[in-house]
Amino acid sequence: MANFSTHLGVAAIGSGMLATLCLQVGFVDAKDAILLAFAGVIGGILPDIDLHYSHPSRIIFSLLGILMSFLWIFATENELSIIELWLAGLGIYLFVRYPLWKLFNKFTVHRGVLHSVISAILFGLLTVLLSFYIFSRQPFASWFIGFFVFLGFILHLLLDEIYSVDFMGHRLKRSFGTALKIFDKRQIQASTLIIIGIAICWAFTPDIKPFIDTLTSIETYQLIWQRMY
Repeated sequence: MANFSTHLGVAAIGSGMLATLCLQVGFVDAKDAILLAFAGVIGGILPDIDLHYSHPSRIIFSLLGILMSFLWIFATENELSIIELWLAGLGIYLFVRYPLWKLFNKFTVHRGVLHSVISAILFGLLTVLLSFYIFSRQPFASWFIGFFVFLGFILHLLLDEIYSVDFMGHRLKRSFGTALKIFDKRQIQASTLIIIGIAICWAFTPDIKPFIDTLTSIETYQLIWQRMY
């Protein structure tokens, strides 16, 4: 599979380019464009959130903690003092970085159920809910942030599958098929829980119609084409 630095670099480049596109065509403002790029990076390394060796795992949870902190700070910047914002942001970061990190390391298995498409959907929806309900972003922006997490997650799985092919030797490595899978057949109960989680999250998501209308509109892609050159 691809190493951690490859995942991080590809996710950063891909999400940065796509966030720039969204900014230039007017989907988001500069603040949300930064969040989109960062969300894509987080999504690009989230499948390795269950790594049980220290360095990459700590980086993942550090970046996740930073994203959660900034989402909260951006949502409440005019309601609290600077000191209160700093302290609350630090508290959110420390919670994600330490207790949450230890919890995931205790109960997860690498390349298990979290390395699947249904997990990408679940993390995307969870991001939408967090962005909308906890960090008070608008529905359109919340769906975009969640979509970037989903895209980064899928990109990670695709990279792992590409690295499972030995192009020079014209053979498939033993790891082929363990990354980009719909669900984990070896962990049916865990996969079922994730599907149930998806259904529950979907029931509470904000209005998706403006987001879908934007992605499916011919005018959207005409505008992108005009701004591209």
